Amino acid sequence: MPKNRKTNTAIAVALLGAVAAAGAAGGVLSSKSLLATTALTAPALSDSRALPGSFAPVIERVGPAVVSIRVTGAAQPGARMTEVPQMEIPEPFKRFFGEDFEKRFGFRFGPSEDGVPQPQRRAPRVQGMGSGFFIDADGHVVTNNHVVSDADKIEIMLNDGKTYDASLVGRDPKTDLALLKVKSDRAFPFVSFGDSEAAKVGDWVIAVGSPFGLGHTATTGIVSARGRDIGAGPYDDFLQIDAAINRGNSGGPAFNVNGEVIGVNTAIISPTGTNAGIGFAIPANIAKNVIAQLKEKGAVTRGWLGVNIQPVSEDIAQGLGLGKAEGALVADVTGDSPAAQAGIRQGDVIVAVGDERIEQLRELPRLIAEIPVDRIAKLTVIRDGRERTIDVRIGKMPETDKMAATEPEQKPETDRLGLSLAALDDNLRAKFRIPRDADGVVVVDVDRDSVSAEKGILPGDVIRQAAGQPVRKPADITEAIERAGKGNRKALLMLVTRNGNDRYVALPLRDA
Repeated sequence: MPKNRKTNTAIAVALLGAVAAAGAAGGVLSSKSLLATTALTAPALSDSRALPGSFAPVIERVGPAVVSIRVTGAAQPGARMTEVPQMEIPEPFKRFFGEDFEKRFGFRFGPSEDGVPQPQRRAPRVQGMGSGFFIDADGHVVTNNHVVSDADKIEIMLNDGKTYDASLVGRDPKTDLALLKVKSDRAFPFVSFGDSEAAKVGDWVIAVGSPFGLGHTATTGIVSARGRDIGAGPYDDFLQIDAAINRGNSGGPAFNVNGEVIGVNTAIISPTGTNAGIGFAIPANIAKNVIAQLKEKGAVTRGWLGVNIQPVSEDIAQGLGLGKAEGALVADVTGDSPAAQAGIRQGDVIVAVGDERIEQLRELPRLIAEIPVDRIAKLTVIRDGRERTIDVRIGKMPETDKMAATEPEQKPETDRLGLSLAALDDNLRAKFRIPRDADGVVVVDVDRDSVSAEKGILPGDVIRQAAGQPVRKPADITEAIERAGKGNRKALLMLVTRNGNDRYVALPLRDA
């Protein structure tokens, strides 16, 4: 049987980059180079889940590999500057401050006009702090993308007080990861990634980083949840931890008691911006694949299927005649995409990729992204009530995601669903801005107390299909209701288009 993956609901979060001034700034490749046998690890405990007498042995061992990161960059457009009066610097100030005047006061005096020196203001600068950790002796450092994304200059500070310049090797905004390279011939202490899949709720976790710029601060707690979706991106699958992390901890490691990195700290939930006991770390099993690609080629290549998907709710499952609500419903298939070439159809429900069962929608994009381009993936789909396996040759994700399109017809009513429907004509197309090549039935009005309103149907929506059949006139909806009733369906499944995007809506027939 395919393995299950657990997920959770999206919630609001704050990124952790500490601000010192105006603000801080998938094909799978082998990651063997990240797992060298000489990595710093603490002695294994007899039971990694037992209460240790002290965390000191772990922290002493892995601490030297954790670094503070200081970034400097130009302020964003629109940043305000203090106006400087046009005056010559008094001679005593010149003698006292010398060349430091510009650094201290943010401006310098340039060529004079009519003998009066003119102030020349520097471009505003911002500084930010974050954390990171070495993953090899050559000086590669892992951190968060949001820590270094706008940096002009990056400095790495070790716990022995030494500071080094670093360059950006590559970054991946979708997972908020970045890889840096320190410029030095020195061999650096480093740590290795562990197996985040092995981390269980209740396991000890140790966070090391630079909260508020306080370098090499260690906090402890437990893994408090797994598989968290916090709305940060399409591949959310965070470890939730209660070890105290704050602004400046971004990019720092979360260790298990054996000194292995099981996560990269990236976000917190907090009404105040400081630790409230709920933090999130990118799992090591996601991070090491992304970092391996950044190290090899400076960018991340992800697999692409070419479908628009939506969750399978209980109502949609009933409308499709499914035994339970699972998988990802294909709302549209991009033309000439891997999915289209393989025969994936609108209305299919993808329930597994290989031996991985898809319980919730967000699991599918992550699994597809991890598949190397041109590899054949076996997708299990439910079509017409039966499971079938379809082989798909995975493509390369385009630079921009492609969206679907389509649309919508006098005015008979479908009172049983709370809908007023009409056949498309020129007036309705103009009123609701419906493209001329769109077909279907347009929703003219919705009863605010109806099941249609409950499901989010709005005037201007175009119903393209009902109960699996194309819709050309309002009477087709009535016929679809009758077919659904004869088939003992508890919901009417409709394909609805809004603003060029398709989605399936299941309208319960309890009121019909």
